Amino acid sequence: MEWLIPIKDYYFSIRKNEVIFEIAVPLLISVVCTFMYFNNEKIFIALDGLAELLPTAISILIGFTVMLITLLLTSSGDNVELLKTIETNKVLYKKPVTLYQGLHIQFSHSLFSEIFLLLLIFLYLFLKGVGLYTAVGVGILGIEIYLTLNILLSILRGIANLYFSFYNSQKQK
Repeated sequence: MEWLIPIKDYYFSIRKNEVIFEIAVPLLISVVCTFMYFNNEKIFIALDGLAELLPTAISILIGFTVMLITLLLTSSGDNVELLKTIETNKVLYKKPVTLYQGLHIQFSHSLFSEIFLLLLIFLYLFLKGVGLYTAVGVGILGIEIYLTLNILLSILRGIANLYFSFYNSQKQK
């Protein structure tokens, strides 16, 4: 169960505004979208559309995220050393989290979410073949929408964090 540690670290290290941006907003949007599809009796149309589109997109994102983590962990040089020295206002295990650690936690969480989303899509495709209750379809659709938005917003925040860390360091020179 040690694979749950990066997920736990992610949720214990995010700030309130990040919770709103990466968790609350995707949750609200997924509930609204799922409700709209349910009211129009188009849950399975939405799921079929996502099942066509998402496996390829998520597979590409998984490759991209693995590359980001690999680059982050294996790169050396002034820029990586700078990331290791910039402390955020986050605390994990009673120690301040550096930007380097924060990015590693964030990208690891994204990778786990991407893999889970891909497995969920495969589960839907399997269950669709043997018959699927509407209630289960509603749950799967809500989770797929939530995870898709959560992953994209998390990547956006990671890129912004990298950008501003280097932008601020260039201003100080």
